[in-house]
Amino acid sequence: MSDAQWDEVIHTNLNSVFYATRAALRPMLKAHGGRIINVTSVSAIMGNPGQANYAASKGGIIAFTKTVAREVASRKITVNAVAPGFIKTVLTDVMPEQARAQISDNIPVGRFGEPEDIAQAILFLASDEAAYVTGHVLCVDGGLAM
Repeated sequence: MSDAQWDEVIHTNLNSVFYATRAALRPMLKAHGGRIINVTSVSAIMGNPGQANYAASKGGIIAFTKTVAREVASRKITVNAVAPGFIKTVLTDVMPEQARAQISDNIPVGRFGEPEDIAQAILFLASDEAAYVTGHVLCVDGGLAM
């Protein structure tokens, strides 16, 4: 892996979360409340051969999420992350059928997730029902990372 490949993925996936969080926290700190939900990946938990940069960037998001959650919890701001597994998207649609079948065989629920599965997890973490949840990583992966 070249330095440029490493830097591009770290910058895109991890630095962007830092910059967005910093911008979002300013008004939340003044308001004494808010929700931040970051998107990571089960690759951060399981690793992914050939994608050390991606897994490291997503692992960094988990560490960042937990740290910021501790820093702002007293201000009634929660910070959590959702870690999707394999979700039906344009990218997974172009995978060879054999590869999709092999992956599905390794997912305990036996299928790829739907985009709505991720949306529902984020909606929950953004809701008042999740007011006592902070610093958590919610894997939405059909049991893949358990």
